[in-house]
Order: sequence, then structure tokens, then C-alpha cells
Amino acid sequence: MPETIDLVIPNIVEFNLKRPLLDLDPGVERDLLEHGTNLADQCVFWSDENRVLVLPAGYSPEWLADVHAGLGGSVPPVVSPAPTTGRLVHDLLEDDRALAALYEATSGARVVRFVSWGAAPELYALASVLRSQGREVLLDIAESRHYWSCEYLESKLSCTDLATHIPGFRVPRGISVASWDQLKGAVTAIAGGGGRAVVKSMYGVGGYGSALARSEGDGMARFWETMRREPFFGTFPLTVQDYVEHAADCPAVDILVDDDEEPRLEYSMLGVDGLRYRSLTLGPGVLEPALEKRLAELSTTVHAFVRSLGYRGWFSLDCLLGADGELYVTEINARRTGAMHGIALAERWADDSPAVYSHDALPLRLTGIASYTEHIRPVFEELWAKGVRAYPTTVRALARHRPSLGIIVCAESAAEAERIGGEAHRAVNAAMAEAGTPFSRPTAGSRS
Repeated sequence: MPETIDLVIPNIVEFNLKRPLLDLDPGVERDLLEHGTNLADQCVFWSDENRVLVLPAGYSPEWLADVHAGLGGSVPPVVSPAPTTGRLVHDLLEDDRALAALYEATSGARVVRFVSWGAAPELYALASVLRSQGREVLLDIAESRHYWSCEYLESKLSCTDLATHIPGFRVPRGISVASWDQLKGAVTAIAGGGGRAVVKSMYGVGGYGSALARSEGDGMARFWETMRREPFFGTFPLTVQDYVEHAADCPAVDILVDDDEEPRLEYSMLGVDGLRYRSLTLGPGVLEPALEKRLAELSTTVHAFVRSLGYRGWFSLDCLLGADGELYVTEINARRTGAMHGIALAERWADDSPAVYSHDALPLRLTGIASYTEHIRPVFEELWAKGVRAYPTTVRALARHRPSLGIIVCAESAAEAERIGGEAHRAVNAAMAEAGTPFSRPTAGSRS
């Protein structure tokens, strides 16, 4: 057993649900649990060191073996707690069997290094358990006394504050409101007369927490229906901002804050559909050199400020390049992001496949059985035989009511990676169509 071992913990669900000010109804909680659990398996790409994976129950052992074979390694030890609540670390701490398995899997290592999604109280509790066993624990998040900085930066309202602290940090013009009457007035002021406004809650995830108000047609009626229906808008303050006309895709940067005063910066371009993230590309040439320079200057300044708050770990800036030529920051994500598995793979194969295309939820046909072994694996086996570095990721979503598939591809260029990903998606749907079997409950292969 090595001196140091990585403990990979995709605690996405509990990170997204730690919102004490919000009264989330069971349906929204179920959506967020499903969303976070689907994405959790991307963590298998986060580290190529000696590691133990903490995975939600129900992962596909066939998929896990195939991915690691494609990466040129063996499957590391996996610990899966009983899914009592779906909150991964909470369930781990409540499961004596899983804790015993974790102790066994990490036995012999003096240092346990966390590789997590983001800061949450349960992570500090898990660190205490490991320390009580005589382990040194290296956190990849802020120390507990600086946890406030993680919560503050994750709030979408922090962007407004940073615009007053950091030169060049620009956000869309906006109005903060603290009541429904103020919200109605602010939306009318910004979106009235044919305009559009974006309303943001303090927190948001998976498309929740942002809404577009349009004055044309039934745009306002649909906006107020969203306000009524979505619990993320159930508390104030809210921010009402100008809708900024921008290019189809949006630049972003993932930033590592550690003991080094110089930041590590990883640039990407996000594909968006309205206000929702759809896909990303990263690697050489994804951003124009002038835009990358502007983003680097801004990110370096933000890094210094965030570091001064005591924050540690990864965070990201999501931006818009406006039609007016200005670079606007739309939000800060105080955690790892969906770019992280792409960043890790691009670093692994920097010499010949430095560009990445990733999509978390490509839609699959609703006629036919979505099976990893029958429809997904053969398509990727053909790619692997040709030396193509393409992998299915969110295969748990095959078992959802509306099945989908995540894909990540590494290639010489982002355009080539995206082309390969699109062809793989079409091949999977064609394989399902060929089966010609009436739709039934999908199977992904599972292990509890």
C-alpha cells in the first residue's frame, strides 16, 4: 500500500441539497438526487493515482471494468454505502459495513487525500473519522473555519459583490430585490418594452434557479409560472439582470486554489441551450488567444481575492462574451465542475490527444431497450479497437424514464472530438433502433 492514497468522493447530491433556506419539495429533491447520482460516475476519471472510489450504489460493474481497461489500468477498490438517503457521504457515515470496507481499502496508507466535488459538512465529519484512525487527511476544500467562504462564493449573489472588489470583474447590469413587489417592478423596468431579463436565485443547479422574462407574447405569463413552480425562487433576495446578447457558446475557466500563489487555469467553452449547460470543449484553440488573455488576467485577480478569504480547492468562472465586446461573469461555482473529468483526461494524454468534447446527457431513443452491454459497449469497443479515446460516462441514466448517455472524447482538436462524439451518439441510437424491441424498463447493470 502506498504512503498516500486518493479517496475519490463525488458528493454531488449532498452538495446540491445543502440549502437550508430553501423548502425543496420531494419532486425537486428526487430530480436533484437523480441528476447528481448520474454525474457521480464521472469521478472515475478525476485521479490516476493510487485511489479508492466511493460510488453511489447501482453503478455498472461492466462499464467500470471497460473504462479502466480503456485507460490502461485495473479497477481500484470501490466502496458503495447503502443508499438510505442518496446523500453519499451521509450514507457512508451511517453504514458500518461501508466504513469497515473503507478502512480495509485504505489500510496501510498513512495519508488520505480527498478528491471531492465540493465542500459540505459531511466531508469534515468523514475527515474526523479517518483522523481518529490515525490517518493524516489532506482536504481538497477549505479548512472548516473557512467553510463560510465556500458557501458565500457558491451563492450566485457573490458575483455582484466581487464586481465591487475586483477591477475588470463585470456582471450584467442588475437590481437586487427582497420582495415580490420589488421583483415585479424590477422585471418590468428591465424587460418592459420588448426587452428581456434574467432572474437568478441565490442558488441554482441543473437548470434550476434561473429564469428568463420576455415581454413578447406569453413570455411574462410563462416567467411567472416558473416563479410559482420552482422552489429555488421561494426565498429572497433575487437578482434581476439585463439579458446580454452573446455568442452561442460561453467561455469558462476552472481555477485551482491551493498553497501556491500562482493559479492553475483550465479554459473551456460551454455549449448552452438557453440558460442551461449542454456540453463543453476544452484544449488548444478552443478560445481565441485574445479572449484567453483577458480571461487569464481576470482569473488571476479573482484567484488572489478568493484565496485571501481562506477558500481552497477548485472553483470556476462562467462567462459571456457580449455582443458589445465585454466579458461578463455570470456565476461562480465553488466546487469541481463538469469539466473536471475532461481536464484530467486532457492532462493524461496531452502529447497526442489534448482536446476534449464532453456531453453529459445525449438523448436516446424511446423505442427500444437501453442496455449498456447490448447497445453502448459494442459501439465503443469498435472505437477502442481503432485507438479512439472515447468513453461513455453517465450510463446510470440509461435506466431513467427518459434515457440518456454521457460521452467524453479526447482527440487532436476539439472539432474532431465533437465529431467523434456525435457519430458515437448516432451509432448508439441506430443500435437501439435495430433491436426493434418495444420500450421496457432500461438496464444498465448494477451493483448495490
